[in-house]
Order: sequence, then structure tokens, then C-alpha cells
Amino acid sequence: MQGPPRCGLSTIARQLAAGSPAGAVLADARLLEGRAILAAPGDQSAARPIILDNAGPSDAAELSDWAGRIRRNGGQIGLTPRFVLVGGPFDADGAIPVLEAGPFNLFEAGRASTRRLWLRGGYPEAYGAASDEAAAEWLECHAADLAYGALASSGLPREPRLIAGLLEAVAATHGDGLNENAVARALGISRPTVVRYVGLLERAGILFSVPSLPVALPSVARSTRSRALYVRDSGLLHALVGIRSPDDLAMKPGLAAASWAGFVVEQAREGLPPGVALYRYASADGAALDLVATKNGKPFLAAAARRHRPTSVERSISYAARAILGDGGSRDRLIVAPDGDGAALTGGFAVTNLGAFLDRLAGA
Repeated sequence: MQGPPRCGLSTIARQLAAGSPAGAVLADARLLEGRAILAAPGDQSAARPIILDNAGPSDAAELSDWAGRIRRNGGQIGLTPRFVLVGGPFDADGAIPVLEAGPFNLFEAGRASTRRLWLRGGYPEAYGAASDEAAAEWLECHAADLAYGALASSGLPREPRLIAGLLEAVAATHGDGLNENAVARALGISRPTVVRYVGLLERAGILFSVPSLPVALPSVARSTRSRALYVRDSGLLHALVGIRSPDDLAMKPGLAAASWAGFVVEQAREGLPPGVALYRYASADGAALDLVATKNGKPFLAAAARRHRPTSVERSISYAARAILGDGGSRDRLIVAPDGDGAALTGGFAVTNLGAFLDRLAGA
């Protein structure tokens, strides 16, 4: 099981150990007991699973090589010790199942907590803090920890200025394409290095991206091909851009709008049914949609996120939806707002809340 730092993986490891019917061995892969287990995995008993917390990619690679040698020598894996590694990031090559964990999402926190989850994000210490101020302080410290080496196991260098600058650059263009050349010049590194570090941040669960809609239709032929890049956790995003309270969201409407859109996209990613994929759409002449959902490769839903409930829809959004979906009704084109109530809008759109939007996706 893998996930970004401080998302509750150690708690999950303890719960797994406590819930094992036959009992389990729980050890920290960084400490003496854990290192001894990794040094001689074949010497461990197969009677109880061995859960190694804070395991890294090199630990997974060594255990994978050990299991491979057993198979090649005709051994039976079922008679050897069973390992569960918690930490990561691990290579999901199909040989070993990898489960992904992350900050709390709306399915876990409950829909009544939408505004709190949006402001504080889903890291347990921030979401459960005694106040918004305490949550903001924890998130700022967490952002500093990421820059000062918490991501070293993911392959990122211990260069605080560089990593902090990169995270802040992504946060500043949250939900848009990253100008890698400009970031490279500002940080004094090469563009390929920026691309590689962004990839490592995605692999570590700190960032995520939404690709451009790959629809070969004349009406969308002029769409841009750049992906949208987001900071995964809205609370971490707020720490990076200096938002600490609901008042700050009100004082920075541009940042708040981008933050809400990213929050909607991240929650949508968490509960997609099989066969459904998410894309962005942005044309060269300004028409844009935050999300286009496809099922088995065919677009069926277009959505834009708005921080406040709108009374009309911009012509550019209506044009984009019409280009992708043709003529249709409010079931397949939505504006997602915190307090959406289903009201009909121009262009065949309806304004809905986040919970209803997620239900629509889940029922596809």
C-alpha cells in the first residue's frame, strides 16, 4: 500500500495488524527489527503476515527479487512468509498488487463536510485540527517537510529551495498546463529536470494531472493538447498559495475558483466506475470545460466547476459542450457549485452540488 507522506499510512498499517485473524508481525522497515526481516525474508514464519511500515521502493524491489528466485527454483510462494509493505512509492508492474491510499475524500468524510474538506484538505492532522488556524499551521509545516526531504524516498533531491519553488509554481497555475520552460528558467534547472521532478511528484501522490480530451472530431480539432496539472490536496494547495481561512478564500476569488475546480476534479477521480475516464477540454479560442467524462471512450458528461452558484452559463462553456456532446439536456452538462440546487441554466446546463455530481458519475 502506498500514498503520500502523512496521509495516515502508519495508522492503516496498525489497523491491518490488529485486524489479522491469525495475528501479524508489525515492524518499521527503517528500524532494527524491520531491517533484520528484510535482510533474511526466508527465515520468517509463514504463520502470520509480516507488515512493514515505512517501506520504500528499494525494499519492495529486494522482496520482489527474493520471491522471483523462489519461483525460478521451483518453490511454492504459498509456503513462504507473506509480506505487506506500507509506504512507497512502489512500481505497479502487475507482479505485486499495489493499493493506493491518500488524504481523506468526500466519500470518507461525508458530504456534510464539503466546505471543511475543501478548505483544510484531507490530511488527517489538518482535517481533524481543532481550528482552521491550527489546520493552516500544520499544512504549512507539511509543505516545508515535503521541500526539506520528506519526498527523498520518491527520488526527489533534498534541495528545499528547488522543491518548494516547483510546488509553488504548480500551485500558481493549478488546473492549467505548466509552462515547463518558464519554471526551468526561474529555478535554474533544465526543462527535462522539471518534467522528471513533476513526474516524481505525481508518482508520490502530491500532484495529479488530467489529460486533454482525445476526440478526433472536426468540431474539437482545435482543442489544446496540454494536460491540466493539479496539487492533489486542496489544503496543501492553500498552504502553498497563502490561503488560511474562509476569509482568505473570499479575498482571493481567482485562487478560490481554481481551488474549487481542482477539489471537484479530485473528488470525481476517487469514485469512478469501471470504464469511465476523465479528461479536460480547452480549445484554442477559449472554450473550456474542467471535466469531460467518457464511458468506453465515448463522451457522455461535460462539467464546469464554479465556486458560486451561477445564474447563466458563459457562451464559451456552452460552445464547448455542444462541440463535444451535440444537442442535449441538463443531464449531460452540469455546473458544479457548493450549493447547487438543480436549477436549469442557459445552454442546456443545470447547476448541481458536488454530491449529486458524484452520484451522476457513479451511476454512469
